[in-house]
Amino acid sequence: MDNFGKKVRDRRLQEGLSQEELAQKVGISRNYLSQIERGQSTNLSWQVMERLTSTLGLQGEQHPLPEFELAELPPSLADFAQTAQLPPDDVLMLARLKYRGQQPTSPEKWELLYNVIKMTVNK
Repeated sequence: MDNFGKKVRDRRLQEGLSQEELAQKVGISRNYLSQIERGQSTNLSWQVMERLTSTLGLQGEQHPLPEFELAELPPSLADFAQTAQLPPDDVLMLARLKYRGQQPTSPEKWELLYNVIKMTVNK
């Protein structure tokens, strides 16, 4: 079981919620929630991660990227990710993006790209 999945399960039980109840509140299937809790689904979208953390009150418990991954990021992305406190999966998603072999070169440009992605996905 991965750490986030364990925290979700532990907090759900503390709150006295069934998997079905929490899944309905978050807008996912009970089966998907079960997979998250067992660590079988670890590449969560930022929307699912945010809904789980806000519903369960886990906001302050997200973990930063491991040091070796942070060191491999473009400095401008690392600055933006740290300032915006992005979830690790979002940072890794951004780090993999390139347009014609190029990536944004400033924290402001990373923020613009991230916001465009969020707006596009939320439609």
